[in-house]
Amino acid sequence: MLNPAPIFVIGFQRGGTNILTNLLGSHPDTRFLGRETHMVFYGKRREPVLKWFRRLIYLPLLLGARGHIFRPASLSERRSLPRPLMRYTDLLLYRESMANLSDTPEASGNSSRLRARERRLLGKNVNGMVFVTPIFREMYPDATFIALVRNGLALCEGYTRRGMPAAVFGEIYKKVSQRMLEDAANLPNYHIVRFENLISNPLGVMQDVYRHASLDVSAVGKYRLQAKQSTQRDGRRTYAFGGQQDREVRWFDPSEIGGCFRQDVDTSQIALLGERERSEFLRVAGGAMERLGYSVDAPSI
Repeated sequence: MLNPAPIFVIGFQRGGTNILTNLLGSHPDTRFLGRETHMVFYGKRREPVLKWFRRLIYLPLLLGARGHIFRPASLSERRSLPRPLMRYTDLLLYRESMANLSDTPEASGNSSRLRARERRLLGKNVNGMVFVTPIFREMYPDATFIALVRNGLALCEGYTRRGMPAAVFGEIYKKVSQRMLEDAANLPNYHIVRFENLISNPLGVMQDVYRHASLDVSAVGKYRLQAKQSTQRDGRRTYAFGGQQDREVRWFDPSEIGGCFRQDVDTSQIALLGERERSEFLRVAGGAMERLGYSVDAPSI
């Protein structure tokens, strides 16, 4: 395989994976895909021409696997890939990450000891992509998986605000959480991190994450983040840092990183969740929340 010892961040859309991936990508010995893993194969909606090219190169995988492998909306088990298609997938991920090297940690003054091709692939797998973990584990026996979990009620507010019924998201939360717990129990080098711990103690959590991934934390001089809006108690969406442009890239000294996150983001979102939506979500996913160590009565921060 072309990608030595890759690292995959696993989690929920709007669950903090952007934060964790950027902090991991601050390490000079990583090379980030530059987009969520499924977008390598499907493209983005705002790429009207490029997305069809991506889907064309995805066609051999679609036909060979007799179904969609990298579809995040699918919450079912995936078929194993034949070895030639594993190598093809590896090649596509390699080419994508190498093309993204223009946005590397060197911009912050960090330096890598490795040549570009030797740096470790860093991918982000959200929602139904959690079911691709066994395929990536078979492709890369030396891979590291970091799963990020978050209070389901806070997540539910973000999904219902965008029009998804609470019970539908509850099913997503339940199935994705269950798969994370199963993989953490059965796969080597698979670790679960809590979003709430990440924003309250980012340096401490990242020391553990770097250790899990066998990355030297002393090589990180600055930390990379992308500006995204978060919800305040009055429902307003504001940037915690950066300017007024979504996904604006900023680099921070270690002493600054703790001030980049709002500690009340979970409680703010849960306070905005309607009682009906709360009840519908907990009816479906309350057990999953408790298995992850969250109270169904109050946010855990």
